[in-house]
Amino acid sequence: MRDVIMLETNKAHQFGIALRANGKTSATVFQDEPLTLSVSIANDEMVQVAIQNWPLKEQLRTLERRFKAKHIGEEEFKRTAIEIEGKMLKEKVIRFGGPTGWTSFVRLQALSKKAWELVDWPLSTLVTYPAGLVAELDGSSSCYVEYGLDPGDDRRPQGELQIRAVVEIIKGEISESNIVTVNFLKRKMSKSMRDNEETILVLGEYAFKRGLYDDAIVQVKRILDSDPSSIGSLALLGDIEEKRGNFSAALSAFEKALDEFEKQYPDFEELPDALIGDIIRLQALANR
Repeated sequence: MRDVIMLETNKAHQFGIALRANGKTSATVFQDEPLTLSVSIANDEMVQVAIQNWPLKEQLRTLERRFKAKHIGEEEFKRTAIEIEGKMLKEKVIRFGGPTGWTSFVRLQALSKKAWELVDWPLSTLVTYPAGLVAELDGSSSCYVEYGLDPGDDRRPQGELQIRAVVEIIKGEISESNIVTVNFLKRKMSKSMRDNEETILVLGEYAFKRGLYDDAIVQVKRILDSDPSSIGSLALLGDIEEKRGNFSAALSAFEKALDEFEKQYPDFEELPDALIGDIIRLQALANR
C-alpha cells in the first residue's frame, strides 16, 4: 500500500542530492566552453524501503502466478498474501512543486569568504525531469535538473569556486549536495581542443539544449563532414531535426545511428533503447 504524503504532513525524510559540473565533481572551464550544473534528487529513505520490499514483492508475484496456474487454492493464496504484505514496509510518495515548478525548491550556492551565497550567474534551465510543475519521489524515481552557463558570457565568474546545491522540499529541512569545484579560466580553448570531435559534440549538445538548433546543426555537420559514422552526432542530428519538425530527416538520422551502432558494436547483445524508442515513435508518426 502506498501513501501519498503532501508537504504539510511530512515528517523528517532523507533526501540524497547529487551535484555535477560538466558531469564531474571537479571541472576546469575555458572562457569559450559551456558549463552545465546538474542536480539529481532521490528519496533515500524510500530507496532503502524499496530495496527491503523487493524480495517480498517477488514472493507476491510468484504467489500470484501459482494461484493463476491453479497450483494453490484461493484460501491459501489470500492467507499467504496477507502474511507477505504484513512484512512489507510502508512506501510513501513525496510530491512537491507549485506554480513556479518543482525546480524552485532547488538553489545553487557558491562559497565566498567562508560563507555560502546564492549564485547570481546568468544560468539557463536546460533539462528538467519530470517536465511538469510537480515532481514525485518514491523508492524508484528521482528528479533531475540541469542548468547551463553560456560560453563567452561576460557575467561568468572567474577563478576557482566551490559550489553546492541545497534543496528545501520540507519547510525547515534543508538537504545539501556534495561540493563540486569549478575553475573558471580567462583563456579560451586551443584550436586543437576546439577541433576535437568530443568538444564539438559537447558544444552541439549544449546548443541543442539551449534551443539554438541552427548553432547545433553547425557543430554536428563539422563532425559528420569528417566522420559520417559518428553515432553521437547522428543521434544528435535526429534530435535537432525532430525539434525543427523535420520528422523524415530525423527518422533517417536515427536509423543511420542505429545502423552504425550495430556495425561498430556487433558483440553487444542489447541495442540502445533510446535510439529504438526514437525510431518507433517517428515511424508511428509517419504511419498516421
